[in-house]
Amino acid sequence: MVAPRDPVSSAPGTGFDPESKNTPLQGHVAFFDRDGDGIIWPIDTYNGFRDIKFGIVLSLLAVLVIHSGLSYMTWGTWLPDPFFRLRIKNMHRAKHGSDSEVYTKIGEYDDGRFNYMFKMYTAAPHTHMTLAEAIHMVHCNMNPWDPVGWFSGFFEWLATYILLWPEDGRMAKEDIKGIYNGSIFYVISGRKPMGKV
Repeated sequence: MVAPRDPVSSAPGTGFDPESKNTPLQGHVAFFDRDGDGIIWPIDTYNGFRDIKFGIVLSLLAVLVIHSGLSYMTWGTWLPDPFFRLRIKNMHRAKHGSDSEVYTKIGEYDDGRFNYMFKMYTAAPHTHMTLAEAIHMVHCNMNPWDPVGWFSGFFEWLATYILLWPEDGRMAKEDIKGIYNGSIFYVISGRKPMGKV
């Protein structure tokens, strides 16, 4: 199912309310919305990355890449937002190509696809993923003529590895699942979620 760009009524999960059920993609980014208004300012992203133990340089890089690349698609108007803000209810519009397809077109989480990703790209018993396996998966998922998707996939998996920084070099399957639904951000930062995100 593909969410239409301007539907008469919202597709499932395209609204956003911290006290309601939201899509896992919305939950993934809701951590960065400190005031719960559904808008993520660049300073919110910066502070969020600092909370999850990224340094100043990596936090600034994340702000630059994320807000310059996603603001226009999530803002929902013909004119770009001059403040490069992100609108959480439209995060599904920013889903890029050449990805793992674990998020559907409307931001739902596909557990079957997540398990398939581990079965396909990791060594048995398929409970952990190394950075090399993640990069191999990004390479295998590359769509032709999609440099934005290629860069985004590489950037996301490198950030995932830096965030989890496993001592043995293997990211646990449950930790990666926590990144997809956003729950691990709260665990690492020690912050409590605002609502039912």
